[in-house]
Amino acid sequence: MAYKVIRHPLVKSDLFKITIFIGDYAGYDIAEEKVDEIEGSLLSLTDFPRIGTIRNEIYPGLRVIPASGKAVICFTVDDERKVVDVICITYGGADWQARILERR
Repeated sequence: MAYKVIRHPLVKSDLFKITIFIGDYAGYDIAEEKVDEIEGSLLSLTDFPRIGTIRNEIYPGLRVIPASGKAVICFTVDDERKVVDVICITYGGADWQARILERR
């Protein structure tokens, strides 16, 4: 059974900021391509929720995967509910660890 991906309310803002960041230096066509690639990585979590590096030292059950070259997707998996909770998405070396702690 496929898992459902639920995004933290601020993930939409994360993606918007990534679009602006990339768009300002590489153009908005490229920015949209990168965000589409990130969205594809999010979609893949429905079928493969247990991928990524486990980072329990930062937050219990936290998993981290790279996406679209310079993006990082941070999430947890709830097997009972069949849910992947996406906590944040960062890009280009942004401090995803601090963002995790702010949101949890």
